[in-house]
Amino acid sequence: MLLRAAAIARRASPSSRALCSDAMTSTRAPKTEIQRTCDRLYEDVLRPLNLKLFGPLNSADDGQVTLPFVFLLGNHSSGKSSFINYMMGREVQTTGVAPTDDSFTIIAPGDEDTDRDGPAVIGNPDLGFSSLRAFGPNMINHTQLKVRKQIAFDDMMMVDSPGMIDSPGSVDDPLAGRGYDFSQVVKWYAERADVIFLFFDPDKPGTTGETLEVLTTALSGMDHKLHIVLNKADQFNKIHDFARAYGSLCWNLSKVIHRKDLPRIYTMCLPVGQSSSLGISDLESTRDEVVAEAKKAPVRRHENLITRLLDHAMLLKVHMGVLGAVQTNASSLHRKLWGGTVGVITAGQGAAVLALSSHVPEHLCLGIGLSAIAGGVASHVVRQKSAERAQEELFTQHGLDGVFERAHAGQLALGDEYLRSLWLRVRPKLMVALSTHGLGQIDKVRAGDMSKVDQIVNLSLIHISEPTRLLSISYAVFCLKKKKKI
Repeated sequence: MLLRAAAIARRASPSSRALCSDAMTSTRAPKTEIQRTCDRLYEDVLRPLNLKLFGPLNSADDGQVTLPFVFLLGNHSSGKSSFINYMMGREVQTTGVAPTDDSFTIIAPGDEDTDRDGPAVIGNPDLGFSSLRAFGPNMINHTQLKVRKQIAFDDMMMVDSPGMIDSPGSVDDPLAGRGYDFSQVVKWYAERADVIFLFFDPDKPGTTGETLEVLTTALSGMDHKLHIVLNKADQFNKIHDFARAYGSLCWNLSKVIHRKDLPRIYTMCLPVGQSSSLGISDLESTRDEVVAEAKKAPVRRHENLITRLLDHAMLLKVHMGVLGAVQTNASSLHRKLWGGTVGVITAGQGAAVLALSSHVPEHLCLGIGLSAIAGGVASHVVRQKSAERAQEELFTQHGLDGVFERAHAGQLALGDEYLRSLWLRVRPKLMVALSTHGLGQIDKVRAGDMSKVDQIVNLSLIHISEPTRLLSISYAVFCLKKKKKI
């Protein structure tokens, strides 16, 4: 049972750990062909290449979280906890206008009510949260698991987040304020979530400092599963108050979502018994849509698995392409350096031999040969410094940007902004790898390895339909069909 699996603590005995793992396995549905294929491609191809090439993927990634889950973000009074209670059909989270929770709270189904702290949750590798330990003890201590019985679903989880505040983390010190990098933790959850809700409320329809940071960094590229909700719309007594708040939210979002067509904003309310002059039936209808989106988390797991696999493959492909070009350029500099040195010395020795054959005195011929060697060494020292400066320039942001643009000139000329966005995510880790390890400690990018990644990127996505157990409609999932055996 998930309850017993969640109860494991970091200091649990081996027998207790085994019992929890066995119990959890008994409640989990067998992996589908899509899940097995994605896992195999990641473990057999992407992870080994990422490790040996110091790639952009998280080397501590512990795979998918046990159950599909919905991730909720918003300020402290946006109604996240109330929505969770409404979805669960019972009170799980404490609600209130003032901040009531400062932790990432995982709510999961089980046979009886129990709570577990962060070390117990993150210390259990079977649950899929283990890599959160990389964010430090403050993050671990601000994580909790609530297992609840008799809730409205048994095939998914919900994750509540601390309310976002006005002061974002400092660029120089992202740990300031919370003691851990809030934006990066949000990104960790968002990448693994199957549905994401970003809540706003009428009192604060603008974007706070942390909301701005989260939208521009942590949620970048998550549009396919992100839903924006203006909650508590029943609190408006006048239509122009609603229009002002809605317009303010759109204005603030336009500053961080740089496109003409903003995503849909769900305007809804929860049944709290308040009266309003607005159309409550419309708000309730929208609330039903939001609930329906949340309940899609289990069926969207397949789509998100494939999306994440292909995203990782594309990141690694861009990394390998630029790294391979850097290695080629560095090899070219090395060949030119030694080629010039050998050329000078060889030319001098040739001149000495020619002089000797022309009956020039031997001591003069010897002088010509030694001078050529000395000149070659001196030339080598001068040109070596120049080559080192050129390689240092190659490792800078400007130099790597140039390598990237030359390697992908054709695609960039056609306006491929997706490729450019991938590079912006790859570049920081590549710069760190080159400055920390140098080219000498990084394996050479091989054509065969690039071909394996290309095969993953070029997999056929077949659109199929399959009935769901919870909804009366059909849903689309993507199935991987390999063109070639990898």
